[in-house]
Order: sequence, then structure tokens, then C-alpha cells
Amino acid sequence: MGDYCADISEHMGEQIGREDGGGMVLGNGNGGSLPEQDEPHLYPGFPLVPDDDDDEDMENAAMEAKETMEREIEEHRRHAAYAKSVFRRPQTDQDTVNSTRSLYDSDVVYIKKHGRTYVGDYYMPIDEEELDRLRIIHQIYLQIFDNNLSTVPLHSPTRILDIGTGSGDWAMGMGDQWPDAEIIGTDIAKVQPTAVPLNVFFEIDDAEEEGGWTWPANEFDLVHLRNMAGAFSNWDNIYAEAFVHLKPGGWIEVMDFDDHRAFLEFFDPESCVPRMVQFMGEAARKSGRPRGVQHLEPEMLIKQGFVDVQVREFGIPMGPWPEERGLKTVGKLWLVAMLSSLEAYTLRLLVRELGWEEGEVRKLCGEFEAELKRVALDGERARGMQSRMRVLTGRKPGGEEEEEEEEEEEEEEDADADADGDSMTTGMGTPTVNPGD
Repeated sequence: MGDYCADISEHMGEQIGREDGGGMVLGNGNGGSLPEQDEPHLYPGFPLVPDDDDDEDMENAAMEAKETMEREIEEHRRHAAYAKSVFRRPQTDQDTVNSTRSLYDSDVVYIKKHGRTYVGDYYMPIDEEELDRLRIIHQIYLQIFDNNLSTVPLHSPTRILDIGTGSGDWAMGMGDQWPDAEIIGTDIAKVQPTAVPLNVFFEIDDAEEEGGWTWPANEFDLVHLRNMAGAFSNWDNIYAEAFVHLKPGGWIEVMDFDDHRAFLEFFDPESCVPRMVQFMGEAARKSGRPRGVQHLEPEMLIKQGFVDVQVREFGIPMGPWPEERGLKTVGKLWLVAMLSSLEAYTLRLLVRELGWEEGEVRKLCGEFEAELKRVALDGERARGMQSRMRVLTGRKPGGEEEEEEEEEEEEEEDADADADGDSMTTGMGTPTVNPGD
């Protein structure tokens, strides 16, 4: 992608800030930020040479300090063991470190093709280059949501599920934010870090596996999916499984980008950019895993039984055209992410589904890259160019909060009924007695 993209990539690991409280969200967003990192823990020290004048007190203090240190060391050893045990085979039926339902890494078939690494028949690569792209996109999401990882209201969650966890950044962030909750991230391959928060677990799992999800019903406070357009052949099944496995009152949250219509209007209809998007859509449909935004329609959740369903849209600038510093940085990052996704989205898909030669795909990707950069880096022509991102959320009926609301409503109705009864009694007065009766 050239020196420009290499220069922009250095922003990937930085925390993207806002100037003067400004923001790039074009829809509705929630304020706030993630909790700050705890200070590193230091082991308590104890004297190696006790004072002869107070041997007994110093010996007791030393023993107490030593026991404390040993407990701390044991805790850190358990943490390390948990981290190293990610993807390991469970040893007993009681072993909860890694679920027995999770596939083993030895069961995953990795395919080297077109200079990339793939798993099974999934068209997207799952290698370090792709993980770098996902990390960039994670930074973009953080900027959009003011450093919030989720848009739904969570109250002391105990279990959270991240389907298609990818690089694992979201799951690890949630593990830091909710240290008392268990965060499970699943994907079709072992690509996540092994040094993770104590409460975060990664599993190899296919959400479309025949037979459905094997977690218990009513298990999770939140089921989260992000950047999964084109990943599934049947979204109805995914949403139905999520409904079953959410706790009453639990939330589903789906985040994805649109079908690029918002920025296609900046290009000549006959140029390579709209043609490439058309080819990608055609190949995805032929593969049985169509891309697009159909899975982000509210009816998809409503028909599964979800309530409080909402869809919100956010704008993401493409390129450095915004004047505000934070938006400009996001625009650069989004351009880098788009450029780095070209071959990832197209190589396997167009070769396998449309019968293209690998060289043909790379040639079109090169033309696409040149045209996109030409337009996106033209400050005047690109002004207003953006992609749209949707967030679809819904809640499973029930839960303690809903019960409390129903009780409050019943109490209010009873109070209103009592008030009406008192009013009627007062208005009746003393009955008249007919002497003839």
C-alpha cells in the first residue's frame, strides 16, 4: 500500500483521543470510558535478617509476609496456567478452563493459498496480516463509541459471549472492564493471544455447527457479534441460538459496516471501484454466504422474539478530509483498513466462485487501490466521503429489571384503582330511604 499506508499504520496501537470533547459519531452514541488499568501489583517484602533485639516479633512478621507473598505468587501462577491452558485439551469432566465443546487446534485444517492462510471453506484469511487489519478496526470502533465496548446497558454481568472474536481485542477489553464476569470468545481458528485476562477464555468453535450451540440455555448476559457480514449462510439460525442461550433480560448486539453504497457515489460508475464491489457481492451470494446489511434489519431479531429492538447508524469518514483532528485520524485508519482488506475480501472468493485467475484478482485489486487513494486523498473531492456502520440490538424478554418494572406498574395501577374507589364512595353521599318501602 506504499509509504502512505505504512505511515498511517503507526496509529493502530495508539489510543485515539478527541479534542475538546468533539466526536465523530453521526448517529447516537453513549458517553463514558473504560476503567483505567490497575497499577502493577508489588509483592510485599519481608526482612531477610531479623533484628536480634526483637527476634520473635520479626520472625512472626517475616512468616506472615512470606505466607502473603506465597499466596500472591500462587495466584499469579494460576493466572499464567489459565492463560497457557487456552485451547488445551480438558483433563477431567470438571475442568472448566477450556470447554469440552471447543474444538482442538489439531482438528482445524489450515490452508495456505494465494499467499494467505485460510480455515475450511471460509473465504476470509485468518493470518497475521488479517489480524493487523482487525486491530485497526477495533481502534476505529473505540473512537466511534467514546471508548465504550458495548452500547447496551449491562448490570453486573456474569457471562458474555463474543462470536467471531477474531484478534480477541474486544473480548479482552470486556474482561478488563468486567473482572467478575467470564468472557468467552469463539472463532474457527486459534489466532488470539495466550496472555489474556484471568476471566477471558478463547475457544475454537463454529457458530453454524450442525446441532446448535452446546452452552446451556439462559446462560449469557450479552451475545456480541462484530464484522461478521458474509460469515454465515443462515442468520436466522444464529439469532435463534442467541435467543435460546441468553438469560431472560439479556442482550444481543450486532455491529457491521454497510454495503459501501454511501461512498460509491464518489466514483465513476464505470470505474474499477463499483465493479469490484459488484463482483464481491456476486461471488458472496454464489458461495451461500451473502454480504450486505440484511442481517442488520430489526425484523431479523423481532421474529425471533427479541424486544426493545433498535438500529442505529454511525458515519465513518474515508480518508483524511475531516478538519477535526480525531476525525482525520479515524479517516486515515479507515482508509488503511479498506486498502488492506482488498485481497483479503476478494482473492479466495473470486477465484473459487467466479473462476478468476489469481493474477486477474490482484490486477483489479491494484487498480482499486490506486483509484481509492486518488479520490480519498483529494481533500476537496473526498469531502463527505464515508462508510456507514450499523448497530443492531435487542433484548430477550424477562429478567429482574422487567419483573421490577411490572411490579411497579401493578402497584401504580392498584393505587389508581384505590383512588378511584375512594372518589366514587365520596361522591355517592347518604342513600335516600323511601318511606313507602
